[in-house]
Amino acid sequence: MYEATVSVAKENGHLLEYVKQQLDPAICEVDGLTAEAEEKFDFSYSFACADAYRFQIQRRLNEAVSQALTLGYKNVYMRKLLGIDKGSFYQNVLVNTICIFDNDYDKQAVSRLLDTERQLCIDGYYNFRLNAVKQKWQEIVRLVSDNFYVLSDNKLITDFLQYLLESTPSKVKTLSVSVDGESFVLYGTNEQVIEPTLSLAKRTSCEEEAMLNILFLKPDKVKVYHSRPLTTEFCKMLDSLFDAQYVEVR
Repeated sequence: MYEATVSVAKENGHLLEYVKQQLDPAICEVDGLTAEAEEKFDFSYSFACADAYRFQIQRRLNEAVSQALTLGYKNVYMRKLLGIDKGSFYQNVLVNTICIFDNDYDKQAVSRLLDTERQLCIDGYYNFRLNAVKQKWQEIVRLVSDNFYVLSDNKLITDFLQYLLESTPSKVKTLSVSVDGESFVLYGTNEQVIEPTLSLAKRTSCEEEAMLNILFLKPDKVKVYHSRPLTTEFCKMLDSLFDAQYVEVR
């Protein structure tokens, strides 16, 4: 029997929720068991499955925890250094985008550190095992904080995002985004649904997450279908960076 437990500080409980969402379907498929617990300062998620599925589940566990650390905790870390908590739409998109754009490198580094044979205390890894990765994050923060006025000027934030876009390849030619209430769906070529990338920020809006995905995919053209009015900030940023079209759906 393979058993494992993942724990996290209560203030970052949304990251454990993400890990659960990634693991629950896989555990269910192999007829495994799961349990949750709440202590004074922590939440924990435990599971067990037959040894035959050990490596399959360990890979999924490693992927989920690596993502929680390199997106969720990176977001927390960078916001603390930049002094941004409940930022504006532009500030939030900037921080979330910076976190996602070099995530593959971070995930590879963190993945090698994780020991999925023992209890995974996500806070412990963040506090004591990620020094090398944090140094890289500090360099990114310094690039922004050395030009602190960028954070208070929407035009400069847009220019910085344009700079990031110019350094990355386009992943789709055309992109359709359907915004309905507080959720969105992405459609690529031939109306194929694209799995969205999550920022894992503690507080985020539908439009901030949608914009993050548009930036990450870098399409040549974007068409936004919406059943409710879109915010001025979302439309202004999108129009500044992409060839965008809006279609109101009634």
